[in-house]
Amino acid sequence: MDTLTHALNAMLAARASEPVKSRPGQLSLPARTWAGFFAGMFPDSDFITTVFGTTTFLNYHRGITHSFILAPLWAGLLALLFSLLSRGRYTWRAFFGVCLLGILVHIFGDAITDYGTMVFAPFSNYKLAFSTTFIIDWYFTGIILLGLIASYLSKRYKRHFALAGFILLMGYVIAQGWWQHMALREAYASAPAKILQKAKVYALPQPISPFNWKLVVALPDHYYVRYLNLFRHETKTARANDNFFQRLNALYLPRREVNWELIPRYGAKPVQALARRIWQEPAMADIRRFMQLPAVQRVQLLDDSKCVWFTDQRFVLKGIRSPFTFGGCERKNGGQLRIFQLVGGKPKPLK
Repeated sequence: MDTLTHALNAMLAARASEPVKSRPGQLSLPARTWAGFFAGMFPDSDFITTVFGTTTFLNYHRGITHSFILAPLWAGLLALLFSLLSRGRYTWRAFFGVCLLGILVHIFGDAITDYGTMVFAPFSNYKLAFSTTFIIDWYFTGIILLGLIASYLSKRYKRHFALAGFILLMGYVIAQGWWQHMALREAYASAPAKILQKAKVYALPQPISPFNWKLVVALPDHYYVRYLNLFRHETKTARANDNFFQRLNALYLPRREVNWELIPRYGAKPVQALARRIWQEPAMADIRRFMQLPAVQRVQLLDDSKCVWFTDQRFVLKGIRSPFTFGGCERKNGGQLRIFQLVGGKPKPLK
């Protein structure tokens, strides 16, 4: 989830959890609100790992700064920093609770997406992913903004409106969990029974609408993929004058249109041997660790090389270039394989 939405969500939670009775040394509402805002941003400070290379960031993003286990430590350090910035007006104890809440809200907001969050770091690399919410969800952010605006405009019920907004947000996430359950049921009902015996089935949230889902049936050498809108009755046809979002939304078909797409994991037969060699290269180890649903995205012929590019089906959206496209190039006359990231359609050597 984007950092600004995390920060606004933590701000809403801070206002919603304001103590009913005032006590000596208690944070003022503005101080509490802004402490929540910056605490909600803190876990994404792991963006600094990009200086060590793209693959380092991919594998360690949402790591120790997103850990439930280490959250009290980060909250304590932030609380001490905020206390120093307040020049002693508030103690670190006054900030600690709202900082911890902001960090926990951020971790939860990431865990409901499908990227994966290492909530038990540094003791485990297990990545928790409920996969109920798309990484940019306008309705999710809109509910937060609605709660914040109502809270700011109210003179007597600031905490009440913030609390109502937070409860509505949690209700929306629960509803998304139910829609995911419906999408999974549709996948099991519509996929051929013979392929389900050895397959793992996913329902991945998609953009534009919480009713848009990508169904993936994963087999050892290929995937079956279907784009579904749970409550659409008529097929939307993209028109020439439609904007990007209208064209994207039209990809998701009604339940009655069962249209499974077969995607080979290693591409078409002529490139499968090369694709397997590239995928098993030691230099691709970090990419293998990151990609949960890898498949050949394209084959590219350069002047002296043939390149095979992989993407993760979790992040493949038709009409949108995937930011996570990696692969290797083999010279036509032989030689060592080279590993790259595809950036703007051009190979960029990995660090």
